[in-house]
Amino acid sequence: MAKDNYHHGTLKEDMIRNGLQLLNKEGFEGFSLRKVASMCGVSHTAPYKHFKDKEDLISSIALEVWEAFSASLLESTEKYPDNPKIQILEMGKSYVKFMVENPEYLKFMFLTEHKYPIFISNNELHHLDGSPFYIFKKCCENYLSSISTKKDMYYLDTMSMWSLVHGIALLIANKVIEYDGDYLEIVEKMINEKLK
Repeated sequence: MAKDNYHHGTLKEDMIRNGLQLLNKEGFEGFSLRKVASMCGVSHTAPYKHFKDKEDLISSIALEVWEAFSASLLESTEKYPDNPKIQILEMGKSYVKFMVENPEYLKFMFLTEHKYPIFISNNELHHLDGSPFYIFKKCCENYLSSISTKKDMYYLDTMSMWSLVHGIALLIANKVIEYDGDYLEIVEKMINEKLK
């Protein structure tokens, strides 16, 4: 029997985790607070202690996912502030590692309709500030500046690098590519080849 008193004290976190699973499985159309409550083993009224409605829970799920991804990218770039090449190499590996180790985040972020698309106009990339792509782009631009790339080429080179790491991440996460060693070794080799 479901109970209103959630004895673990982690109902909010469990609602976000289970809500993410439900979104990935049934999409926005099949998503409801009642279903998530059932997954958590609580009554259908318990979620309202933390979320005013299903849109509030979905927003919390999105915030959790995007913040975790941003933190992962930022951590890798901050380790090498004075070496743009190593910085972008480590960020690329971090990008792939995050996607492979968090397939439920990958599906939520990129295999559903994107809420905040990236626009290309006048040889520039326009996006939401503070987003993971913003971190990725700044790192790319830092590297491109260090090798004296023309600024009007930044957007193409950034998109190429993003497509490379995102493509590798998808292929490995979906087991289209299986590598008998550490997959980050082959990721590093591919990125290094692009940076030559």
